Amino acid sequence: MPFAALWGSPPISAPAIFQPFPLPFITEAHYAQWGGLERQVVFPQEQVSGGPPVMVRETDADFHGSAPLRYDFPAVTLTTLNDVVVRGRSNILTAPESIIRHGLIDLATDVTPDEFYGRLKVSEAGTRLGWMGTDRFNVDYLPEAVVFTDWTGVNYAHWLTEVLPRVTTYVQARGPGAAPLLIDADLHVNIVQSLHAVAGPDVVLHRLRSDQLVRVGVLHNISPTGYVPFKFRPQPVETLPQGVFGARALRATVDRLRHLAGPVGFDRPRVFIRRQSTGRHVPNEAEIAEVLEAKGFVTVRPESLSLPEQVSLYSRARMVVGATGAAFANLIFCQADCPIVVFMPRFRHLAYWYWRRMAAAAGAGPVIHVDGDQVNTLDDPFHPLALHQDFRMELSDVLKAVEIAEALAP
Repeated sequence: MPFAALWGSPPISAPAIFQPFPLPFITEAHYAQWGGLERQVVFPQEQVSGGPPVMVRETDADFHGSAPLRYDFPAVTLTTLNDVVVRGRSNILTAPESIIRHGLIDLATDVTPDEFYGRLKVSEAGTRLGWMGTDRFNVDYLPEAVVFTDWTGVNYAHWLTEVLPRVTTYVQARGPGAAPLLIDADLHVNIVQSLHAVAGPDVVLHRLRSDQLVRVGVLHNISPTGYVPFKFRPQPVETLPQGVFGARALRATVDRLRHLAGPVGFDRPRVFIRRQSTGRHVPNEAEIAEVLEAKGFVTVRPESLSLPEQVSLYSRARMVVGATGAAFANLIFCQADCPIVVFMPRFRHLAYWYWRRMAAAAGAGPVIHVDGDQVNTLDDPFHPLALHQDFRMELSDVLKAVEIAEALAP
């Protein structure tokens, strides 16, 4: 059915308001199979694996589990779709016949950003979806583009491990400059610099605001190269998704960004990360910094560094210590002989193995987990703010984690 037959074409004098109707909510793989679309495999299916977790407290293994790391990551594909509407800050696409999500979204366990912020309504069965509010008929139009919009793309960690590796994959498949890139507006300067480092300085960019739509005649889309749910639905802790990352796409991205930083050099500092964030503060972080500095650590605030400076620092680090947060995604630049100590809240309803899984995919060093008790706890563990509560680290646990890390270093 032609696009206009479904979306209509109002009189010029009519208000540009669209009351949406439900459409099937399906994966891109199902849509491609239904439409007979070719999906080019850029990176084949692979397995990411590692040893048992390394934790400081004796009770942590019982609390979080002790299984070795192993997960399968699906093939990363390039699919070309016709007549598709793209929304800013969304990785969900609207075709004439259906609304399309990627294959790693599990509607039984995951809440998408579009659903969380009321931009779409999913049926109770999870099979049909309607966009909420009003959409414009007279959307912008592009004859061809490749899409990299994503609600979480403004977050440095999600960008580095979920969005940018998709750009790398597309460039590897089609070459730089093959088609204009659709990206979100208001991305941080470091994020934009990383994009140019991967896609080239002359790539054509079309930036979409969060309320902006564009209809694309020929749209190229790369399947996920990494994914962790935005929010969790209530579920047993045993089923909580922990995040998955494709090693080939992630390592290819790291290689491209390391070229941006230049030669690594021989100085290999031990780094303590100080965070500047809106949640999950460590109240005694200054005390920890003082003790570690006395042991020769260099304290760094990553947000004060340029992208090349961050890539260079983590690429040559001998050890990295710090609290969970977006800046910790720089661990993907760490060498295999660089142990990584991450402070985590003692809270089961979160992706506790997120950084460990990311490090394994990137080929970085071993991750040592050390817990700190939350300062305040919320009654509902699935409340959006429950995992963002401040947590305090015991200095003795931090020093024990550093000792373990030193023993693991070659």
